[in-house]
Amino acid sequence: MPPRGPENQDRLALRVGQGEDERVLRWLVFLAVLGLALMPSGGGPTAGRWRGQALGVSWEGPPRAVGAEALDPLVGLSVNAIAQTPFAFMRDPREPELGFEDPAQPLAGRGWWGEHADGIRFVAREARSRKIGTLLKPHVWLHNSWPGDVEMSCEADWQAWFARYREFIVGWARFAAAEGIEGLCIGCELDKTILREREWREVIAAVRAVYPGLLTYAANWTHFESVPFWDALDAIGVNAYFPLSPAARPEVNALVAAWQPIRARLATIAERCARPIVFTEIGYHPAEGALSEPWQWEVGDAALAPENQANAYEAALRVFLGEPWFGGLFWWKWHAEEHEHGRGSAADTFSPQGLPAQDVLERAYRDHQR
Repeated sequence: MPPRGPENQDRLALRVGQGEDERVLRWLVFLAVLGLALMPSGGGPTAGRWRGQALGVSWEGPPRAVGAEALDPLVGLSVNAIAQTPFAFMRDPREPELGFEDPAQPLAGRGWWGEHADGIRFVAREARSRKIGTLLKPHVWLHNSWPGDVEMSCEADWQAWFARYREFIVGWARFAAAEGIEGLCIGCELDKTILREREWREVIAAVRAVYPGLLTYAANWTHFESVPFWDALDAIGVNAYFPLSPAARPEVNALVAAWQPIRARLATIAERCARPIVFTEIGYHPAEGALSEPWQWEVGDAALAPENQANAYEAALRVFLGEPWFGGLFWWKWHAEEHEHGRGSAADTFSPQGLPAQDVLERAYRDHQR
């Protein structure tokens, strides 16, 4: 989900040759199995290059069950991957208590269907039947806070929190393994936990013991260069809410220019870690001035400006889809139910549905897979 800012804190073409890092190879094999890899014409890799990207959206699990037809619009968009999100809950970011439902237990009237194993299972299976893979991406939800605030005050509490978190994520890893879900994100925007490297490596080891698929972590855009355990994962996940422009209604070319220094930083870490970069989240409001702080959850009384969202989509897709180290992206967010798009004003939504950004996305995804 959109994080707070610092005050709060052409197709993929990865070279696969002798000496290439094994985990890059695993990520590409994952993309191929998932249906995300697009082979060059001729039926196989040529000249040591394997082409493919996740062209995804972040699927919002609805409160009530939906039918299989809810996924049909994704086929028309040429989407080949979705992210699905179950939750754990914390009342206080400085207390180790973490509440969650065991995914092996029935829903029994509690919580949202689309965030429970029942809904996630149904959607993943229906997506797979449409050649759309799933990245399972559990989140921690905090009341009146966000995951970047999670920080314990003593060693005992840190150990208690990680023990509980490991139980949460391993439960979903077992679920993902049983369902054949193609990818798993082991954490999201837990900024103040990432330097607990030993504990995170223990979490990763516990997950790998039960889950054979590909792993990533969704780093906040402010912290992706600080994660010390990328080598233990298969891709570098970034929630890419980078500030792009203070202008009320910036043009596409200005946004493309704003991405260039960010692109260089991403390329550097991709090369250093020998891992593809995946935007585990990226998204924008269709609001005036919304590209200065894209992470903001609400835009208040900002004027509706659908062209801002469309221009931001166009710029990001133009900058990154042709990069050899870029493994794809998941747009935040896509709603299964039409009436769930906005929370208040027409501008107060991250969804591109029914807006010009949807046309941009459809054209880019379709053209990219030709």
